[in-house]
Amino acid sequence: MPRNIYRIVLINPKRPLRKDNVKTYELFKKNKDRLKLWFAPPLSLLTIASLTPPGIEVKIIDEHFEEIDFNTHYDLVGITAMTQQANRAYEIADRFRQKKIWVAMGGIHASILPDEALNHVDTVFIGEAEELWPVYLLDLISGNQRKIYKSDRLFDLKKSIIPRYELINFESFNNLTSYFKFLPVQASRGCPHDCSFCVTTQFYGKKIRKKEIDQIISEISYLKKFNDNNLLLFVDDNLFVDRTFAKALLRELIPLKIKYIAQSDVKVADDPELLRLAYLSGCMMIFIGFESINIQSLSAINTNSWKMKQLDRYPSAIKRIQENGIVVFGAFVIGFENDDLSTFNNIKEFVIKNFIPGQFTLLTPLPGSRIFNQFKAEGRITDEPFWNKCSFFDMSFNHDKLGKEVAENEIVKIHDVVFNEENTLQRNFHMIKIYKGLSQRWVPE
Repeated sequence: MPRNIYRIVLINPKRPLRKDNVKTYELFKKNKDRLKLWFAPPLSLLTIASLTPPGIEVKIIDEHFEEIDFNTHYDLVGITAMTQQANRAYEIADRFRQKKIWVAMGGIHASILPDEALNHVDTVFIGEAEELWPVYLLDLISGNQRKIYKSDRLFDLKKSIIPRYELINFESFNNLTSYFKFLPVQASRGCPHDCSFCVTTQFYGKKIRKKEIDQIISEISYLKKFNDNNLLLFVDDNLFVDRTFAKALLRELIPLKIKYIAQSDVKVADDPELLRLAYLSGCMMIFIGFESINIQSLSAINTNSWKMKQLDRYPSAIKRIQENGIVVFGAFVIGFENDDLSTFNNIKEFVIKNFIPGQFTLLTPLPGSRIFNQFKAEGRITDEPFWNKCSFFDMSFNHDKLGKEVAENEIVKIHDVVFNEENTLQRNFHMIKIYKGLSQRWVPE
């Protein structure tokens, strides 16, 4: 049946961590000035909004700082969700569908489990939606909508248009004090490393796809019109993997005088020129997935053992990045086959010794990952579906050396120690001494 589409709402459901996990709630409450969850408005919804024809009103609701009014009428509801948001996404979808409002869902979880999502929504997008969304709206208006829209190819980022950053509720965003918050930008998609616990490579591909540098500069310049005070977050999984592209981009970023955080692998430390340009262009922190300091655990992450081969150089790489005035934020995963109680202490000592903050998570078998398929085949997943337990602070599978209660207690303890006042001050003083010897940022060489 043909439909008139005048008003669309795009929703980012709230993550369940603080509500469902008492231990982590108390952890973040106790260390609220030093330890916070990271948050950025979903770039996917801002992009979908930009692909919607001008005659249609679009509202974005992010449950992290805005409640949903289910009494407001919309002609179409669009929802994005990671796995830990899936249950809440389904609750939202069910309530709108009770009002006979059409609901569509995209994102990684729905892409991996479209049949599950279709129990709660009318349409599922599998994969990247840039080319599918305009087609879907035309189909919906004409009454020819499908249940599943799936692209046969990865999207060419050079065809991207500027996200509608103006739809961010900046007043609420700026008052969001319980998170470390960032505004999202993207230069590329894809990751070559294909880690066993991750679905990024499956979703975005191994090959790095890039926007034109002029596109990226235009997007950032547009964003700065609405908010020029917040840190930016490059949501790219590996911004610096293409060194030639990265250096050209960083040179163009310098005049913008922005501050940003980027993600990379550890080999970024091998290029002094790139690190220097990163500092000059406003890079404040690089998020690096070290994953483990156990060589046996690292050997199981990549099929080519890429991360295992980098282990010996972790300390020297951290030192080189820090000497260029950039904080290293290390990501560590605990729960691989060879991990035991000592793993928590070894990682804790490593990060304190190397003056780095970190993200410490329990291995989580996300649907679609190789580790999920392995654990499911082995009958090790304790309670499926366990989507609310995909907070990375919950143990959701049977481990030979780590019991559920022990692992969940230890992941809280490691955060509590690493982010206590003493260790936080030591990290800050370490970087302050480095900053004193560096030249000013945003000055071209």
